[in-house]
Amino acid sequence: MSNKNLYKAASIALLVAGLAGCAIQPPVASKEATPNNDDWYLVRTDETLYVFDDATVYRDYLVTGKTTYTKDVGEKDKFGQNIVLVVRAEDQSKDVKKIAGYQFLKQSLPPAAGFYGEIRKDGVIYVAQRYGDMVDMNGLGEPIFRHTEIASGPNGERVVYLMQKEETKPVGLIARFQKIYGITPAKG
Repeated sequence: MSNKNLYKAASIALLVAGLAGCAIQPPVASKEATPNNDDWYLVRTDETLYVFDDATVYRDYLVTGKTTYTKDVGEKDKFGQNIVLVVRAEDQSKDVKKIAGYQFLKQSLPPAAGFYGEIRKDGVIYVAQRYGDMVDMNGLGEPIFRHTEIASGPNGERVVYLMQKEETKPVGLIARFQKIYGITPAKG
């Protein structure tokens, strides 16, 4: 066997051994926690856009009208409202850019399957089952396609379900919203 062929055989053997070694390495646990990307909530007041990425924190705010842990982003949205993140206790020390609500706002975090979101604005609850619908609604100020139910919210609010053009009445999303708020569906 010539030196050239010997080197070639040795190189291939080392490559195979190296690849085999990689294949049997145990996976390294990620240092990042699972992203909090399954829900997103926005509340628009006259001067502030409150951004939530946790259902419990959001529901507490709806009941009390108060927030415990906030992070002022130091930015205004395109409507001139101050952006304030309302966060969980465990997120209060995080950099703003690492918080899911902010990442959703900046469109830098993909949503999880089964996504759910709400935007509250001017006494109306806008409900979404797709992140893209939330982004469109937040950017435009109005939904592109919708199904509206008058006085069907937990406190008699108008509820607008965000939809896609080809969709019919979003029965599953309506049922999910009613379940979240403990609303008994009307018999029709």
